[in-house]
Amino acid sequence: MSFVLAVWIAVGAVFFGVPAAYFLYMKKRSASGWNLKLDSSYLPSTAVFIPVHNEEKVIRLKLDNISKVVYPPDKMQITVINDCSTDHTIQEVNNYVSTHSAPKISVFDSKVHLGKAGCLNNALKNVDADVVIISDVDCFWPSDILSKAVSYLSDPDVGAITARELLLNPQDTWVTLSEQFYDSTIQSVRIGESKTHSTIFFQGGFAAYKKIAITEFNHATDDSGTALDIVQTKRRALLIPELGFFTLSPTKWVNKVAIKIRRASHLQHLWVRSLNLLVHGKLVMPKKIAIPEIILHIFNPVLLVVFAAFSVVVMFQYPLLALPLAVFVGVVFAAKKTRVTALELIQNNLILLTALTSFFTKRNFAFWKPSQESRSTLNEDVLREKQLI
Repeated sequence: MSFVLAVWIAVGAVFFGVPAAYFLYMKKRSASGWNLKLDSSYLPSTAVFIPVHNEEKVIRLKLDNISKVVYPPDKMQITVINDCSTDHTIQEVNNYVSTHSAPKISVFDSKVHLGKAGCLNNALKNVDADVVIISDVDCFWPSDILSKAVSYLSDPDVGAITARELLLNPQDTWVTLSEQFYDSTIQSVRIGESKTHSTIFFQGGFAAYKKIAITEFNHATDDSGTALDIVQTKRRALLIPELGFFTLSPTKWVNKVAIKIRRASHLQHLWVRSLNLLVHGKLVMPKKIAIPEIILHIFNPVLLVVFAAFSVVVMFQYPLLALPLAVFVGVVFAAKKTRVTALELIQNNLILLTALTSFFTKRNFAFWKPSQESRSTLNEDVLREKQLI
């Protein structure tokens, strides 16, 4: 066997084998039980933060949604965290407050554009609550989400929990269909990580943190960075499968990719930090979670390029391999499930590769940049259908 062929096989084995093995292992772990000590009577005081920047189109719908959440009013504070909005966001909030007696809603109004984490940290200084919860303005909660969630925070070893992302428009286009498939696949991995120890993939739709476990929200990597900070204090960060929040997925591929590149950059910064902690022996997260995730987010995108380059060379050197390889690719793409899996694997690694360039070009993708498509297409009918308002 030639050196080129051996390298091609080895690179392919890592590129395809690591994600497949990790998915199968975590899928099995996701079906196991929780190793938690839960208190069903636990009823902490909560502070719900809704960060906004120029959200006049959707803030009223968000407040309607939060108003339906079932939780003792004396144990629930709601604060709209305004990051120097230049539109009518604050006017919309004030109009809502003046016409609705419940729930009690306050505004933290920053006159300086500080970014999401900066505003949240300023507001956090004045919070007197057991649990702080972040909810992005374009994400909507079922009314029972808090009553289901808080018992998981009763375990003294748990510092933070997050919820699954559920799409309001999964059937709209092939883009939303593929996103739904990706979400269901990746979230089973995050549940498996949670049951093993922790996941640090947190989303702003619903991210709840024990106040005692958090000193500030992470400036560099937002919700997931804050989850890693909490894990580093020897507490667990969990994705709870029974919890879900609803949001719209982009229907256009270009909008989906733009969002994913920002998220990928976000996650790569996170896993580079984890790698640095691992090298210096300071990473609390188990290696069985950290090492595969580091490979998938940092090294696998580069391996995709190496594998593609060696594939071209191997096909020239061993033309007889072209036929069986073509047959294998045809079989993979013949079935819908394997076709979508293969396309998502390639697409996501190309996105990660694009995001990886930020380390070399010193370009930082904006972590908090709302999708204007979701704002323009969101309407009351779809929310009423799901009984979210």
